[in-house]
Order: sequence, then structure tokens, then C-alpha cells
Amino acid sequence: QFPLPSADDENKQNRRGQSPPTQHSGDQDLKDGDEMMSRAGMWLMLAACAGVMVSMAAADSQERVQGAFVHVHKDFEVFEGQVGKEMVFSVEIHNMGEGDAYNVDFFDDAIQGENGKAFKLKEGSFKNHFDKIEAGDYVTFKQVIVPLVPGPLLIPSSVVTYTEEKSGGKKISVVGSVDGFNVLTTAQANTKTLLNVGRYASFGFCKTLADWLRLAAIVGGIAAITLTKSTFTKAKAMGESRRRKQAMKALGVEDLKDN
Repeated sequence: QFPLPSADDENKQNRRGQSPPTQHSGDQDLKDGDEMMSRAGMWLMLAACAGVMVSMAAADSQERVQGAFVHVHKDFEVFEGQVGKEMVFSVEIHNMGEGDAYNVDFFDDAIQGENGKAFKLKEGSFKNHFDKIEAGDYVTFKQVIVPLVPGPLLIPSSVVTYTEEKSGGKKISVVGSVDGFNVLTTAQANTKTLLNVGRYASFGFCKTLADWLRLAAIVGGIAAITLTKSTFTKAKAMGESRRRKQAMKALGVEDLKDN
């Protein structure tokens, strides 16, 4: 007969069948946890980016005007004019809304009163009409003026009226910005051009007329000192030559070859 196994023997046998935990299995668990955290962070970042994009799209759709929204402004090719020389203005009328603008009229009545006084309109018009400007589109045309007097020249605001309906409807008015520039005489323009050239020629040291006057004074002083020194040297040499000739004559020598 063999003895029956006891409960303690069975517990010992069960413990022998289990393998003890190793360091390798712990590292693997940490690695798996890091990967899960990294994936979770990536998904959170993607969700945040998607939320920002949705918010921006919603804000953009709210900011854009449902109907027509017209804006007018002028662009100058130069910001300083000269008496007798042409200046070109580019007038742009934009429809920045989501609806079409109809019966668009442009008025430059404020500046028209100065035509023939401060300047002369050479090309273009002070009034213009467009039947339609589609949403997101714009129209442009030019005005060419010739300044007649020097000094500041103010360009008053332009006015544009339009309707949101093809026929009839309420007239909507918009006002452009006030602009201005300075008009130079021919002499002032030539002086400015020479100063710009001189600034590069002097490596940036002479930028204004006063700088050039100071430089001219310095150069003149140096030239005067150099000329005075040269005159003194020549006078001294002539005196020495005269004394030498007198000494040779006293000795009765006409030509002294050897000192």
C-alpha cells in the first residue's frame, strides 16, 4: 500500500509547476504601457487639431457676410510726386461678401473740385459704373493726374454705392480711406536724387544736404592746408636757390657741379 498525498504535498507540487516572474516580463509590461500612452497622446493631439479646424471653419463662416460687402481703395505707384510729372492711381472695388453686388457706382466728387488747381486729370474719370460685381470678385481702373503745385496734396475719400438686388433695392454706400502725398519741385526732386546717389557713394555717411556741407567744409580745409604747405615749400626752395646763386657769384664760380 502507498500513502495518500496530503494537502501540503499538493500545494508544494502546485508551487513547483509555477515559474517565478522574471525581469524580462516586467520590462515588456513597461514597454507595452509606454506604447499605449504614446498612442493615446497621438489620438488626443489629432482630436485637438480637428477641434481647432472645426472652430476656425465655423468662425470663418460666421465672419463672412451673407450678402454683398463692397470695399474701395486706391493704390499709388509712388508716394511722392513731382510738379509736372504724371502719377498713376489704381482704383480697386472689391466685393468681399457672399452675395453679388449690382448697380455699382463710383464717385470722386471731393477730389474733382481740385482738378485744374492742385492737379490736372490726364486719364481716367472721377465717376464710373459697373452693372455687377460677383461675390469674391473685384474691378479695377486707373486715374492719371499731373500735380501743378508743390506741397502736400490731400486725396479725399471716394464713395461707392451699390444694391444687393439686380433691379431696385436699397442703395448701400461705402466710403474709402483718405490718402495724401507730398509734391516736390524739380529742384527738390533733383537734390533728393543726388543725395540718394551720394549716400551710396559715401557708403552711407552722407545722407542729408547738411552732411554734404560738412564734408565739403572738411575737404576744403584739408585742401587749403595742403595748398599752403605746398606754397611754403616752393617759396623755401626758391630762397635757397637764390642764396646759392649769390654764394657762387661771390666765389666766382659759374657752375658748381659738386656740392
